[in-house]
Amino acid sequence: MCNSDLALSCCSDKITVQDKVCTNFLIAAAGTQVIYSDNISQNINGTGYVKFETGTGTLTVNFFRTGVVAAIQTIVIPAGGSASFTASRFNSISLTSTAAAAQGEFCLTVRYNL
Repeated sequence: MCNSDLALSCCSDKITVQDKVCTNFLIAAAGTQVIYSDNISQNINGTGYVKFETGTGTLTVNFFRTGVVAAIQTIVIPAGGSASFTASRFNSISLTSTAAAAQGEFCLTVRYNL
């Protein structure tokens, strides 16, 4: 109980924040790039999309949480494709490409409580 002194008790309102991050990405050689990292809260939720505009092969999007070794969610996007996502309880996102170059757009709207 938040306030048990009153006959009718209620909890204080949580402040929910929403941020939007959109950026173009270029992975110049095969490898991994961290595209988003959060240092505010471990408990965030997000929705967004990734467009894999130029490149060959596939682009792998991995969602990570500190303390968990394996990705908590993975999306594989074919060249020229796109994917939308909804994910929760993550604090970083990486893009991995096996192509010589991969280019596209990343957009994420995150929500968290202060």
